[in-house]
Amino acid sequence: LASAEPSAVGCEDKILNSIDTFLRQLPYRFGFSPVAWQTITDVEILKKAGIYDVELMRTIQLMHSEFNMNNKRLGRDMMSFAESCRALAPEQFGSRKNHQAILAALNKRLTNDLLRQRRLAGALCANDAKSCYDRIAHNVAILAIRRLGMPAAPVTSMFKTLQQSAHHVSTAFGISQQTYGSNRRIPLQGVGQGNGDGPATWVVISAVIIAMMSTAGHGFNILSAMTKTLITMVCYAFVDDTDVTQSACDVNQKGEAVVPLMQEAVDRWEGGLRATGGALV
Repeated sequence: LASAEPSAVGCEDKILNSIDTFLRQLPYRFGFSPVAWQTITDVEILKKAGIYDVELMRTIQLMHSEFNMNNKRLGRDMMSFAESCRALAPEQFGSRKNHQAILAALNKRLTNDLLRQRRLAGALCANDAKSCYDRIAHNVAILAIRRLGMPAAPVTSMFKTLQQSAHHVSTAFGISQQTYGSNRRIPLQGVGQGNGDGPATWVVISAVIIAMMSTAGHGFNILSAMTKTLITMVCYAFVDDTDVTQSACDVNQKGEAVVPLMQEAVDRWEGGLRATGGALV
């Protein structure tokens, strides 16, 4: 290794690559949590420049590199399978390939234009989930992931590590010696910001909430002008920023009648978030 080129890295060395693959593949295949992985360092970063209020800062969890690489693999495998089976909500534009926030904004604008053109009453409520990655309930996340066909072992490995990890806190005076989180009767919830599987986990959870909203009849419905295909959109979401929409049944339904429908939609959306451990800001 001493004579290796400066540009050489572990993945380009067959021996180091095989060792790294072996160490990461065992937990992923058999569903256990190595003790070495059960240490997480919490680092606070500023959400807004110059504001150092701890409650207004963002907590990033620094995890063991091998553990987080497995998390990224779990997220990649899960999203690849879900996209191939079209199991994700088309309303979710965040954390997905070939999706952009500008497309969600465009669809929202086109929806409003169609409401005006058809003289159809409608309403839209923009909302934001509070710390969505940090509030995900583990039992809900596991069920949402397993419903897509993912095996139990890698899911068990990730959540067992999260639940058994001891958290250190990085401060201006160094990393704390005292820890929190491990050996709790009720484990800490959330997957943590910094978790490579966090975005994918939120996508599959939001797919369940959006499906619940659609089943209840909420959203905007329209027939395509050319193919007469029924198009239904419950909301326009980019990760946890969601615009819930509700339209009237026909042109004769007044805007005042849409207000209670919109309130019911927002209440159901908030209830779905609450059931998964989340909350509205």
